[in-house]
This record gives sequence, structure tokens and C-alpha cells, in this order.
Amino acid sequence: MSAESNAYSHAESFRWWVGNPEMSGEEAHLHDLLALHKTTVELIRQQRDLLGYHDTDAELFGDDPDVD
Repeated sequence: MSAESNAYSHAESFRWWVGNPEMSGEEAHLHDLLALHKTTVELIRQQRDLLGYHDTDAELFGDDPDVD
């Protein structure tokens, strides 16, 4: 199993919003994935800073509109 397929498996199994009666299962899963995305972006920024990398967000994340 590659690192990417393992990470994919972890992301697919992450459940926080799933089961919330105020939203459908698909919507809840989307909110779970968005939470993982936002957290991953922040962790990448922290690691970049720790290593002293001075890449811009555009260099790291491309033109992702969800990266502030």
C-alpha cells in the first residue's frame, strides 16, 4: 500500500458529521472531507514554516480557491 492510498483510506473513513440528522449522508461526508482539507492545508503550512521553506501558497497548492 502506498502512502497516498493509505491516506485516501484514512480520509474515506473519517467521520465527524456523518450521522448528523440535520444533513444527508452525502452532505455530511462532504463536510468531513472539507474539514480534512482545511486541516491538511494548515498542517502543510506549519511544516513548511518549521523547515524554513519559503514557498508561496500558490507554489504549494496551485490555484486552489479554498486555500486562503
